[in-house]
Amino acid sequence: MLSQATHDIDDRLVQALDRVGIVGTQLRERLVKDLKAKIVLRSGRDAVEVIGASGTGKHKVVEAAHAIACDVLGRSGPLSSFDCGVTAQGLPLHDALTHAIERAQGGTLVLDRFGALDGDGRTVATRLIRDRGADALILAVSQKDLAPDSAEPRTATSIRLKPLHEREQDVWELIDHFFSASVEDLGSDGCLGFSRQAKGDIAQVVQETSLTSVRRLRDIVRDLLFETLADGPLPLKLTSEQVRPYLERNFGQTAEDRAERDAALIESQFESVSQRSLIELLAQTHAVSEDLLVRQAQILAEVVGTIDDVPPSYRNIMTKVDDVQRAALWLMTDATTQADFRRYFGDEGFMRPTKSVAWAFYNRVFKRDT
Repeated sequence: MLSQATHDIDDRLVQALDRVGIVGTQLRERLVKDLKAKIVLRSGRDAVEVIGASGTGKHKVVEAAHAIACDVLGRSGPLSSFDCGVTAQGLPLHDALTHAIERAQGGTLVLDRFGALDGDGRTVATRLIRDRGADALILAVSQKDLAPDSAEPRTATSIRLKPLHEREQDVWELIDHFFSASVEDLGSDGCLGFSRQAKGDIAQVVQETSLTSVRRLRDIVRDLLFETLADGPLPLKLTSEQVRPYLERNFGQTAEDRAERDAALIESQFESVSQRSLIELLAQTHAVSEDLLVRQAQILAEVVGTIDDVPPSYRNIMTKVDDVQRAALWLMTDATTQADFRRYFGDEGFMRPTKSVAWAFYNRVFKRDT
C-alpha cells in the first residue's frame, strides 16, 4: 500500500510539472524528488527557499509547488506574493510580513527577492516564518545561496536550481520544445526542427558562454527560426549551415570551435575499447577514415530520425537510407539531366550506367515513379 501511495504521489507531482510547463528530464527528475521530500512529506509545514540564477525557472517551481499543495495536500487558499525587495527599502518588515502570512492562510505565500533582505531583515523574516500561526506554505525565492560559513539564519530547507549550462541533457530537449512552441504559434507544420548538428552548435554556445537562463535559450531559438523564415519558407530541417551565421555573429562561434567540439563528441560517443576497435576494423575494411565512418553513422541516425510516417522497420529504414543516398549522389554529380548524370562516371560507355538505369535512378531521386 505504501509503495502504491508513493507511486500515486509521484504521478501527481509529474502532472503538476506538466501543467506549469517545466521541461527537461534532468530537472524534472530532481524536482519530483525535491518537491516530495521538502513539501509533500512535510505536509508543507517547513519553509522552502527556492534558489537559482535569473532565468533558471524559480517561479515555475513556485507554481508547481502551489499546485502540489492544492492537489496533494488538499490546500485551497490563494497563491500570493510578498516583495522583500520593496520592503527592504524602508517599509516596516515585521508588520507587513505578518499581515502577508495571515492573508495566505491555507494557501501559499511567495517571498519574492528574499535575498534582498539584509542580515537583520532576514533574521526577522526567518523568525516570523518559523513561528507563524497561519497554515501557509512559505516559498522564499533567492538568486544566490548564503555562503557555507554565513551566520545569517536559513529557511528550514531549500531547492537549488542549476544554471542552464549545467543541464546538458535538458538543453537539447528545451531546443526542441521552444522550436515546437514557436512553430505552433506560426501555424506552420512543414519543418521538423533543428538537425542534430544544429542543436549541437546551439548547445555548444550554451556551454561556452555559461548561459544560465532558459528564457535566453528560448530567445535564441526564436531568433534562429524567424531569421530563417525571413529568407523564405522553412526547410524540412534547420541545418548547422543555417544557424552558424547567427551564432558566429552573436556569440563568436567559429568553424574551428565546431570542429573541436565534433571531435570531442565523436570520442565521447565511441569511448569504450570495444567500440573503438570496431570502428578501427570497419574503417580499415572499407578503406575510409575512422572520422568519416563515424560521421556517416551520425548522418544515418539523423536520416532514420526523419521517419515519422511509417514504422521504423528494417525495410522502411533501408528504403529511406537508399533514397537519401541516391539524392546525395545526384547532388554530388552536379547533374541537371540524366545525360549529365551518366557522363559524370566517365567517357567510356562501359564506365557509365545504362540509359535505363539512369532513367530509373532519376525517377527514384525525384519520386517520379510513385
